[in-house]
Amino acid sequence: MFSTKQNSILISLVLIALILLTRTNHFGSSVFLPDATLAALFFGGLMMKNIRWFALAMVAAVGMDFYALGFAGVSDYCMSLGYWGLIPTYAVVWGAGRWLAKQQKPFALSNYIATAWVATSVAFVMSNAFWYVFSDKVNTLSVVEFSQRVAKYYTPYLSHTVVYLGLAWLAYGAIKSLSYKKQAA
Repeated sequence: MFSTKQNSILISLVLIALILLTRTNHFGSSVFLPDATLAALFFGGLMMKNIRWFALAMVAAVGMDFYALGFAGVSDYCMSLGYWGLIPTYAVVWGAGRWLAKQQKPFALSNYIATAWVATSVAFVMSNAFWYVFSDKVNTLSVVEFSQRVAKYYTPYLSHTVVYLGLAWLAYGAIKSLSYKKQAA
């Protein structure tokens, strides 16, 4: 079996790769998977204690965004000063994972789902609030009008994160189960 350090490196590589592979298309398409950044950050918070991991994940996300804008032809419509609000937004998601890691049963399904739902919902509100406040593209809309327009994005925002986190939960359970069986043998 792998050492704790090897496990941390492997988990880190998988989560960073997930950000790099999915970051160029937020909601996915017939060719691209939807963005897994929120799920990777939440699970990273759950599994990775060191704040340096969060910093590395942020560098990967920002790097992919600039790649997508500069080389992959992704629209810059969402780029504004509000973009930098993703740092505290993502810190909240990672922090929710860290908080869950310190609970007695972090992988109990009810704890895992509830914490992930709250963290993702808070991230949705925060990221849209930062964009609303700091973007010059919505200055003619009231808060209510803006909220009504972005509300339709909540379901895919949440569901994509939940799918990724569900797969991570299943993978973690399967790996733990195999580990126990191997130790018992």
